[in-house]
Amino acid sequence: MFDIVADAVPVTPTGLLARVRATRSAQLRAEAELLVQAAEWADAHPDLGDEPFAATSDPAGLEPGAEALRAFDEERGIPGWSWSAAAPFAAAIGRSTAAGDALIRDALVLRHRLPRLWRRVVAAELEAWRARRIAQLVLGSPDDVCDHLDRELSHLAHRVGATTLARLLDEAMMRLHPEERELDQLAALDQRHVTLHERSINDTGVADMSIRGDWNDLHDFDQTVSAIAARLAALDETEGRHEDSLDVRRSRALGVLADPATARALLDDEDTPSPRKNALLVLHVADDAVTGGNPVARCGTVPMLVSQLRDWLGRTDTHLTVQPVIDLADHTDSTAYESRGRLRTQVELLLPHCVFPWCTREARVCDHDHGVPHVDGGATCDCNLAPLCRRHHRLRTHAGWRYTRLDETTFLWADPHGQQFLSDTTGTRDVTPSDRPVNRGSGCSRAGP
Repeated sequence: MFDIVADAVPVTPTGLLARVRATRSAQLRAEAELLVQAAEWADAHPDLGDEPFAATSDPAGLEPGAEALRAFDEERGIPGWSWSAAAPFAAAIGRSTAAGDALIRDALVLRHRLPRLWRRVVAAELEAWRARRIAQLVLGSPDDVCDHLDRELSHLAHRVGATTLARLLDEAMMRLHPEERELDQLAALDQRHVTLHERSINDTGVADMSIRGDWNDLHDFDQTVSAIAARLAALDETEGRHEDSLDVRRSRALGVLADPATARALLDDEDTPSPRKNALLVLHVADDAVTGGNPVARCGTVPMLVSQLRDWLGRTDTHLTVQPVIDLADHTDSTAYESRGRLRTQVELLLPHCVFPWCTREARVCDHDHGVPHVDGGATCDCNLAPLCRRHHRLRTHAGWRYTRLDETTFLWADPHGQQFLSDTTGTRDVTPSDRPVNRGSGCSRAGP
């Protein structure tokens, strides 16, 4: 309920716009201050070269290529920062550790390699996100290229888009380092990929895939997709099915190409053989969904209409294998240190992502951390195991991060600086400060006395 003030000054468009402009100005200053604080945080946590696993092949569990990038940065006068510094900083702003590392690096790149743009950001004349985009663009670029772009963009950065930025960088590299640009073109061949974006799937069952390759290969692939799409149109007409658009038929052609024998038979107008494709789906269907009382089920962690799952299971172009159901209410343990087989699968179904604050790395590529260490009597069971990606596993082991498991899927995290965060399967919430007690026990909530 709102109180009505009789003598309140009526809001006018001019007055409201003045407030909008003031808010915008405050936002620019706040975002600039956050970049300054990111640089100051790095200054306060220098890289002392005392990482407890510096000699390992996977230092600090950083993202691929991060160590090489840091070495390059330090050669250009950008100070290094401690391997464990990004996690508490990122948690304080509600971001993943990788995002915190990126923010710190962008701030340092701007301050040390793009000083003109840095001064504009600090003066709240340039939006922080635009400056960060430029900082990310010049990562790995030579000093003279950075200096050239810093001069060129010092008065233009606030109105230059991503396409123009990329063109300016290409021109600078071709002008100042033509031989290196030729090598870059060759190196680009190593960046070819075909990537299924698993997290893009939603309740429709539709997902995205991206392809980057040699133009000639992509052209030939495109021609084959078009040929199969044309055959699908003819096949649909023959069998009296609804006519799909060309784009939809081209998408269906990818499923045909997944089974080369079927694709060849379709292109040669021959009878198609038995399907060879296999798909592993983790489906969660309640009793009332089977009987028609509940229209919603889940594929992994994604909610799906039962009708969509029924369509998938009814397809004739994929071999269907039914595997035993894992009841997540069961207690599963092992006498071994490592979790394997059914136990590992159960933990990953119960906790589908890394349980560190704001981390979304999928559990299937994570370590399984013993809440109570195995050497201290901690059980190897679903009650005491939690997925942690390699970086966050090492932060917990070596950098003072601790968690208390409040229930099967809820974790109360504390960092070395007193911040606390509540993490569960729905996300992370900042609960600093918190005085929840810590009861280590054995980590197994179902063990007897």
